Amino acid sequence: MTIALLLLTVVITPFLVKNKRVFSEKFIMEEDAVEALLILTLLFTAYFVTRLYRSELKKNQQALNRLTHTNSDLSDRLTDAFKYIGGVNVEIQEIRSILSGLKRYPVTKNDFKNVFALFARKIFSIANADWVVIRIINRTNFRTITEQIEFRENASFSSQRISNKAIVLRQNMDGYLIITSRQENLTLKCVCILPDLRLNTDEKIMVEAIANQIEMLYIIFNSQGLKEMYVKA
Repeated sequence: MTIALLLLTVVITPFLVKNKRVFSEKFIMEEDAVEALLILTLLFTAYFVTRLYRSELKKNQQALNRLTHTNSDLSDRLTDAFKYIGGVNVEIQEIRSILSGLKRYPVTKNDFKNVFALFARKIFSIANADWVVIRIINRTNFRTITEQIEFRENASFSSQRISNKAIVLRQNMDGYLIITSRQENLTLKCVCILPDLRLNTDEKIMVEAIANQIEMLYIIFNSQGLKEMYVKA
């Protein structure tokens, strides 16, 4: 709007200046000189207005770029948040299935074998492993109390090379991932043995929860007094 007004003024300048302009007795300007001076003044004004306009336009463009970048960052963060929430929901479902998967406590050896198989499948849903060994160890003499090995299809493995003493003493065992139950004041220890693979913190926590659950079920299974008082056949 300002540029248009200045250009209009330049156009009508010849009509505005028709006679000599007398500023004093010694300073008289011809009509053409007045027109040229006025036009020059208007052009300089238009030039500075244009520079000011471009400067403001540049500032607005930079602000728009910052807003666009900020909006992109917020969009990415929102996407990451939805992904995280989705992952958390999956983990919650996994934990719920771990803690509420049994409707009956095991009362026979066959029941407990089925418990091993059930929790092994849960571990397979957490870790991409070809096999898993679930072992309950006597921490006093390092003997195996009971053990179950579960395989994926066409997989095989022998657990004889895995040392109970090394597990209980937390010694490094190359080629294996050892996740144990958390309790330290029991004479037994439940361990889940997997191939040496990468699990994130949440996955390790879920496998540890499985080891804790199996350990608790084994204590109940072998406690005759508890079974007679509270467990129905």
